[in-house]
Amino acid sequence: MTLLLTIVLLLPQNADEPTAPPTVEPLTLEMIMSDPAWIGASPERPRWSVDASTIVFSRRRGDSSERDMIRIDPETGEEMVLSDAESDAMTPSGDWNPERSLMITSRQGDLVLFDRASGESAQLTRTTSSESRPHFLTDGRIAFQRDGVTILRDLKTGIEIETARIRFEDEPEPPADPEGLSADQRRIFDVLRDRTERRETSRLRREARRDENEHDVAGPIRLDPALRSVREHLSPDGRWMLLETAPARRSESRADAMPVFVTEDGYVEQRRIRSKVGSNDRTPERLFLIDLLEATHREIDLEALPERTTDRLEAIRAENLEWRSALDESIVSDDDSTDDADPQPDDGAAAAIGLIASAARQQRLEEDQEEPASPQARPISINTVRWSSSGDLAAVQIRSHDNKDRWTAVLDPTSAIEDGRCTLIDHLHDPAWIGWGFNELGWLRDQSALWFLSEADGWSDLLVWRRDAVPTESSPTETDDPPSTEDLDATSASESRPDEDESSTDAKPIAGTVTPLVAGRFEVKSVRRHPTDDTLWFISNRDDPSIWRLERVVPGTGWTETMVHEPGMVESFAISPDGERVLFLHSSLDAPPELHVRSASDPEPGTPALTRSTTERFDAIERNTPILVDIPGRHGRPIRGRLHLPPDGLDRDVPRPAVLFVHGAGYLQNAHAGWSRYYREGLFHDLLAREGFVVLDLDYRASAGYGRDWRTAIARDMGPPELDDLEDGIAWLSEEHGVDPERVGVYGGSYGGFVTLMGLFTRPGTFACGAALRPVTDWAHYNDGYTRNILNAPADDPLAYRRSSPIEHAEGLEDPLLICHGMVDDNVAFQDTVRLAQRLIELKKEDWEVAVYPVEAHGFREPTSWLDEYRRIRRLFR
Repeated sequence: MTLLLTIVLLLPQNADEPTAPPTVEPLTLEMIMSDPAWIGASPERPRWSVDASTIVFSRRRGDSSERDMIRIDPETGEEMVLSDAESDAMTPSGDWNPERSLMITSRQGDLVLFDRASGESAQLTRTTSSESRPHFLTDGRIAFQRDGVTILRDLKTGIEIETARIRFEDEPEPPADPEGLSADQRRIFDVLRDRTERRETSRLRREARRDENEHDVAGPIRLDPALRSVREHLSPDGRWMLLETAPARRSESRADAMPVFVTEDGYVEQRRIRSKVGSNDRTPERLFLIDLLEATHREIDLEALPERTTDRLEAIRAENLEWRSALDESIVSDDDSTDDADPQPDDGAAAAIGLIASAARQQRLEEDQEEPASPQARPISINTVRWSSSGDLAAVQIRSHDNKDRWTAVLDPTSAIEDGRCTLIDHLHDPAWIGWGFNELGWLRDQSALWFLSEADGWSDLLVWRRDAVPTESSPTETDDPPSTEDLDATSASESRPDEDESSTDAKPIAGTVTPLVAGRFEVKSVRRHPTDDTLWFISNRDDPSIWRLERVVPGTGWTETMVHEPGMVESFAISPDGERVLFLHSSLDAPPELHVRSASDPEPGTPALTRSTTERFDAIERNTPILVDIPGRHGRPIRGRLHLPPDGLDRDVPRPAVLFVHGAGYLQNAHAGWSRYYREGLFHDLLAREGFVVLDLDYRASAGYGRDWRTAIARDMGPPELDDLEDGIAWLSEEHGVDPERVGVYGGSYGGFVTLMGLFTRPGTFACGAALRPVTDWAHYNDGYTRNILNAPADDPLAYRRSSPIEHAEGLEDPLLICHGMVDDNVAFQDTVRLAQRLIELKKEDWEVAVYPVEAHGFREPTSWLDEYRRIRRLFR
C-alpha cells in the first residue's frame, strides 16, 4: 500500500483539473434485464470483400432490431457505415472459375459476375424469378437454379438453356394398329398415303433442325409420375445430373394453432405453428442419375445399402409390447379385486375395461405370432450431394428416417449410368441417433480424395477417403509383372462395360481407403478448404473441452498447426479469397466476440482485435468472471461447469445457499471459455453471488462438446442422466464450497425448464425450489425433428415418452415451483404449461404458480418481460 501511494504522489498532477477516480457502477437487476445495447454490439456475419481488400459485417443499430452494414479496413481497423444502397451493391462471395479470375454469385435473387482484373462487378440478370446456387462449369459456362430448374448460361453469348426436359409422366403409348387397318387405308386411298408422307417428311425436317441446334435441351426424360423433383445437382462438366426425388403426393400433417390475444385490432388472432412429433410421415427420397448427352437415366440403387432392411426399432417395439401387456394385466388385476370398505362405483364399467384390455392383449399376441413379412428397406433422405470439380466422381450422403444410420458413398457416373451402383465408403450406425452436426463433407483439391466428419469412434473425427490409383492401359514391359486375373477383374466399368443382362452382377466398386486425418478425444467442426492450397482449416477443442481454437491440417502428411493460440473461443472464421489472410470472431469468458485478422501462412499470436464493441458503461461496471471447474461424476467422467462464487469478504463458515442453472437446447455447450449466449443469465448469476449465493452452471450429459456418449446418454430416458449430474454438482458444492445441500434451488429455460420440472417431480427434496421457464412438459407435444431423434416416434416407443415427460410425474411435486411462459411461443407452445397447470390443479398441489407473458415468444424480447420474470425468480430463491 505504501508503494502504491508513493507512485501516485510521483505522478504529474494538474492542480486546476484534479483527476477523479473512475466511477464503478454497481450491477443491478434492472440493468441486466434492460436492452443489451448497454453492453454493446458485436460484429455479426463477418466476411471478406471479393477482392480481399476489406471486410464487411453486420452490427445491431442501437436498441432496434435493424442491422447496419459496416466496412472495415483489415490493416487500420477504420470503420465506415454503409448506406442501404451501398449495402445492396456489395457483391457477396460465390464460386470462382479454375483460374480464379472470375467469380459468379447471387445477390438479392439475381446473378452477379465479378472480374478480378478490373475489380468490377456486372449484374447478369434482373428478373422477378429467384436465381440461386450459381457455379462455373469446366467449359467456362455457368450453371444456376431458377425456380428449382437448372439453367446453363454462356457468358460470351448470353444465351441461356435448360439442361433437360424432365417430365414426371409415363412413356407415350405406341399407335394402336401400326400395320393393320391403317396400312390398308393408306394402300387403298391415295389422299391418305400422300398426307402421311408429307407429315413424315415435315417431322424429319423438324428433328434435323433441332439436332443442328447446339442449344437444344436434352430429353424429354420421363420419370415415374408418382414422383416429384426435390433438388438437381449438375456435374461441373455439364454432362451429368443427380436428381433427388420424392413422392408427388406430399405427406399430410396437422399443424397446431396458437391464439394471440394482444393484437392491433383487438380481435383474437389464430396462428398456425409446427405439428407435433409423429403426426406426419417424413418424405422418403430416391436418387436418379441423368446422362444429359444421351438423354438417358438410371436410378441409383440405394436399396442395397448395408443393413438398410434391418429394423432398428424391433427390440424397442417388443419392449413396448411387454410394457403394454403388463399395463393391461394391472388393469385387469385392479378390476378383479374388490374392497368392501371402498367398493367400485361401477362394476359394469370395470368389467368392460377388463374385457377391452384382454381383447387388445390377445390381438397383440396374435399379431406377434403371424408369419413375419419380408424385410422392407427403411425410408431414407439424401443429406448431401457433392461433385468433384472435374465431374468424374460424386459423393452422396444418405440418412435413414429413424436416425440410426448414415451412409456415405461415391459413384462414377460413367459406370453408374449402366449399373446404378455406388460404392460405400462409410457406414455410421448409432443405436441412439445420428447427431445433428458433424455431417460435413467435401472434396480435396486432389479430386480423388474426399474428406468427411464421423463420430464412429465416439468423437467428431476428420477422415479422408482416397481413391486407389487406376491402373494404366499401357502394355507390361519386360520389368513389369504380368497382370493377374484379380487385376483384370478390377477393371472399372467405364473401361470395360458388361453386357446389359450382366451389369448388376459384374460391376466392381470404386477402390479406395478411409484413413483418419484429425482424430482423438476431442471434437472437430466447421471444416473449410483453403481457396488456393490443399490445406483444411477447422475449429476444435483438442487441448481442452472448453477452449475452441482454429487449426489447419495438410491432408497429404497429416501435419497440423494451431492458428489461434489464445484461450477462449473461436466462434467462426473465413479465409480471404486470395488465401493470404484469415478473419475470425473470438470471445472470452468476460468479453463478447470481437473481430480479428491474421496472416494465413504465418499467424502472429496475440495481435489485437480489429473491433472494440463493448460500451464504456459495460466496461466500467463491477463484474466477477466465472471460473471453469470440473466436478467428479458418478459415471467416471468429469462434468465441466461455470462457477460463480460470492466475494471473499462473505463469511465462508456459514453454510451457503446455492442455485443450479440448467442451460437450454439439451445439445448445447455453455461451460466453454467464450462469451455465453446466456449473457443475461450470467450477469444475473454474478448478482446472486454478490448476495451470498453460489451459482453453478453445468454442461450435464446431453450437452455438446464432449463426444457421442455424452450426447446420447439421454436416449429414450430424458431426465435421469441430467439429474444425476446435478446431484453430483450439489455434493461437490457442499464438500468444496460449504453449500448447504438443503438450500439449493434450480432453474432453466426450455430444455432447462424441462430438467427443472423433472427434478422437482421425480426427486422431491433434492431442490428447495425451482423455476421452469418456457418448459417442455410433454414430449409428445414437441416437434418431430428434435424429439424423434431422442425418443423415437410415439407410436413406436410410448414408454420413452411416458418416462421422459414431466406431466407424467407431476404427482411428485412437493417443493415450491414457479413456471414462466410466453403465450405466443411457437417453439414450446404455451399449451404445454396450460396442460401441466390443469394436471397440478387436479392433483390438488400447492406452492406453485404460473406467470404468463402475453406478447412473448420462446425468446423474450421486451426488457419489461425479462425484468418481471427474473424478479420472480430472484424472489423465489431469496
